[in-house]
Amino acid sequence: MRCSAVCATVTALTGCFTSTADFRSDAETFITERVAPEVGAEFTRVNCDEPLDQQIGTRFACQAIDADAGVWEFDNVIDAEGEFTVNIAQRP
Repeated sequence: MRCSAVCATVTALTGCFTSTADFRSDAETFITERVAPEVGAEFTRVNCDEPLDQQIGTRFACQAIDADAGVWEFDNVIDAEGEFTVNIAQRP
């Protein structure tokens, strides 16, 4: 997988996804393992909605709870085949 650096609010992930569930699962893992350290947070739980389809432009949301019980909101968009961008929509 190839990922860009986190620039305050945007992170990208690429991979070979065969279903919308793959997007959901990979976004949850990516936010936990890559975004959290970049923003100085520790997420105790990350839950993402499954995208409606794999079409470019499809959006799907995620929510994370940090170690201080703060709620983070993420607005993700499918950018290309097997690629999406994670945007921090709201910080606690």
